[in-house]
Amino acid sequence: MMNRNYCLLVLFAFISGSLQAQSEWKNWYSAQLDLGITKKFDLRVSHLRSYVLSNNYINDFNQSAVHLDYDFTKKFSLSAGATINGSQSAVEGKNRVSLRATYKIHLADVFTWSNSLQGELHSASETRYRERVILITKLGTKKRLEFLRLSPSVSYSLFYNIGGNPVQYYDPKTGEPLIKNQANGFHRGRLNVNLNSKITDRFSVSVYYMLQREFNLFTDEFHQINVVNPNTGKVTRRFDNYQVAGVNLNYEIKLYNKKK
Repeated sequence: MMNRNYCLLVLFAFISGSLQAQSEWKNWYSAQLDLGITKKFDLRVSHLRSYVLSNNYINDFNQSAVHLDYDFTKKFSLSAGATINGSQSAVEGKNRVSLRATYKIHLADVFTWSNSLQGELHSASETRYRERVILITKLGTKKRLEFLRLSPSVSYSLFYNIGGNPVQYYDPKTGEPLIKNQANGFHRGRLNVNLNSKITDRFSVSVYYMLQREFNLFTDEFHQINVVNPNTGKVTRRFDNYQVAGVNLNYEIKLYNKKK
């Protein structure tokens, strides 16, 4: 299973870099409060703001979230959360709830490798999908580097869409409408490269680069997105490709005594 996940990571990263499509640049700024209730139980509250560089630095969405994390063991954890999206753009996600299971191991006492499975349920205002399943793999250093107390990591997320408004599909030769289906399938990937610096014991700053590419991976012709109407040239469910340069501020508070 682990070898398979590693191969998938390489494959999807290659696909992301190889797909030729125009994409815009965005800046994401976020702040997060990590409240340690016990050694195993955390509460995270965050807020994110997104700006589009190619469109007069317009604020296209704001997103607030709360998550509860519980570490069952040093290797296995669960996270449940809710996200509220004050979006100014029709292409960004709406309100949702999520549940994530994560399993992590140490490699050669140098790296930490985690693999996660996340399920999401979206509000009715999200028309592209109703549910999503996300596969996430992440590789980072086990210990921080001495330089700026840095912790570098790289991750890849693969999104499987379920439900949403049906898409009209056409006969490529005659242009006649054939069938309407919900575009279920693997349609999005995100590659993230992150540098986290521990400024103090409680305060840390992350700077990161994120590449989003949408595609029709392992998807038959009647469950695809980015569908062109051969009669009008209009594209339904157009690929949403962009790049992000982001900054995240994190403040951590422990409500328990570490020594105990």
